[in-house]
Amino acid sequence: MTQSLPDHDTLETALAEVDAEIGAAEAQGLLAGMLSAAGEVEAARWIAQVLAGTEPKGDAARRCLEALAAVYEATHKGMDDSNLEFPLLVPDDGEPVGRRAEALGAWAHGFIYGLGVAGIADESQLPKEVSEIIGHLGEVSHAGSDDSGDDDEAAYAELLEFVRTGALLVREHLQPRRRDRPVPVPDGQQGSQRTH
Repeated sequence: MTQSLPDHDTLETALAEVDAEIGAAEAQGLLAGMLSAAGEVEAARWIAQVLAGTEPKGDAARRCLEALAAVYEATHKGMDDSNLEFPLLVPDDGEPVGRRAEALGAWAHGFIYGLGVAGIADESQLPKEVSEIIGHLGEVSHAGSDDSGDDDEAAYAELLEFVRTGALLVREHLQPRRRDRPVPVPDGQQGSQRTH
């Protein structure tokens, strides 16, 4: 059964209940970065990073692990979605733009950290486009806003789309899909393999 992405505040609360040091947005960013660098990441490895330094127990642990499992599945599926429908786990549009921008910055920080956790140690070895995107994500990780005017809303919407698209581009560069892989011909048939 495919799980949907829980809302930001649900995971934020679950993480706070177990005294996790990172929040919801940063946790998803961490996973996205790890998936981008490594291709595949076991849920347990990511959860261990998210819950480092904690000892969750009881109902709070169960709620947190259930929410993290849903984030893992939805994020993994979203990053591989051919329609590029990858939702970021940030506060809803009804929240103040400053809070949303802060969460988006935490998401970008988590993404960059996740790249490192999964083995990207030297950015200079990456393709130039990937290094540039990571540099821009680093700038976003320090973003914030105190106002809630229309200009800030528009700027936030642009940043949100940049971060989402940038993460997908980094993943595509580091883990390209094999769109033209050979399709095996069933045994007993002559001819060459087809590609699709």
